[in-house]
Amino acid sequence: MTPVCLRDERALAERRSALRVLLARPLLVADQDPETFASVVRHRGELARWFADHAGWTLVVDAGGRHARLLKRPVRPDPTRPAGAPGKGPFDRRRYVLFSLALAALDGEGAQVTLARLAERVRELSLEDVALAPFDPESSTERHAFVDVLRLLGELGVVVFKDGDAERYVRDRASGDALYDVRERLLARLLSAPRPPALAANAAHMAEEERAGTEEGDRAAGRHEVFRRLLDDPVAYRDDLSPRAREWLAAGSGFLYERLERDAGLVVERRAEGLAAIDTSGALADTAFPDGGSTVKHAALLLCEWLADEAREGRRLHPAQPPPGVLWRAVVARIQVLQAEHAGRWSKEFDRSDAGAEALAREAVRLLVGFGLAAMLPDGGVVARPAAARFAPRETMTGGRP
Repeated sequence: MTPVCLRDERALAERRSALRVLLARPLLVADQDPETFASVVRHRGELARWFADHAGWTLVVDAGGRHARLLKRPVRPDPTRPAGAPGKGPFDRRRYVLFSLALAALDGEGAQVTLARLAERVRELSLEDVALAPFDPESSTERHAFVDVLRLLGELGVVVFKDGDAERYVRDRASGDALYDVRERLLARLLSAPRPPALAANAAHMAEEERAGTEEGDRAAGRHEVFRRLLDDPVAYRDDLSPRAREWLAAGSGFLYERLERDAGLVVERRAEGLAAIDTSGALADTAFPDGGSTVKHAALLLCEWLADEAREGRRLHPAQPPPGVLWRAVVARIQVLQAEHAGRWSKEFDRSDAGAEALAREAVRLLVGFGLAAMLPDGGVVARPAAARFAPRETMTGGRP
């Protein structure tokens, strides 16, 4: 291999590595990964063109602000990947409200802010909207939720803890406080929406993308949809794609496979019902399944096998009809049977009461839906999706890319 070819190969490998990191961490702060950030800066032009051409995503590289932001836009809302503070459970509705208010409050602050000052500003903003419950910093429950929001903002790199004790603030508002640096340039790029809130009539309007009403515009929209599906999810079913995306895939499948495998390092598996883009290293996944790492994942694996068996039996009895779903109460009953079988090994977090089984069932099904192995039905039931029929316990799927 000539020196020029070797240099090209090294550049391709470095660019692929940077692209994969951006897929896994769309908000990349230099302090958290200086080497990768340097690679992103070196290849910013090629990376920006790749994301724009294939997925319709914008990459912003701010060398002075020492961050890169990949403005990913999903094909559809995805409730299976909630926000959450590090080491904590998913955000509830109240924490999402406080997160939004905190962003608005930070936008009016300077380069530094104290926790108490930010909390007071959030309280003031909450009073301006009659649809919101006012934020009450006197409540320990409210303070706990608010500090969870600060933890997430810290993990994202928007704020940087400098001094003080946030936990003490949670326990006692009067004696606890903390000081944070605010990365204003990063804050301005946190929201990934085609239309800014000030110009949107509602949340749905913010998510609307403007596209050219031409034949080329339709082809681009179809291409973007397919790439977004496979860059964000481990499985993309043809039935879930729009007609224009299916039309583009029929003609552009070879191009798709080459770009995903060569440029993103994904292994594409083709089936009659759809495609899977597998990251064999697991580096792009926010979770691996199955890996036996938790009660929820073990329950989900066993539930997946049971749902697949139910679907196979339904197709055997009624081959001309879509596989029937399983009623939700039957799913909960199955979880209770599994809890009894694994009582000595599963977490006590989900007890064997009706409420405990219901909670475990919801978490397990949420995981399966996120991996494209099951779907919720309009009547509240659950049905196995085609990928579940080929699911083998010895295989590990990696997906759920942020």
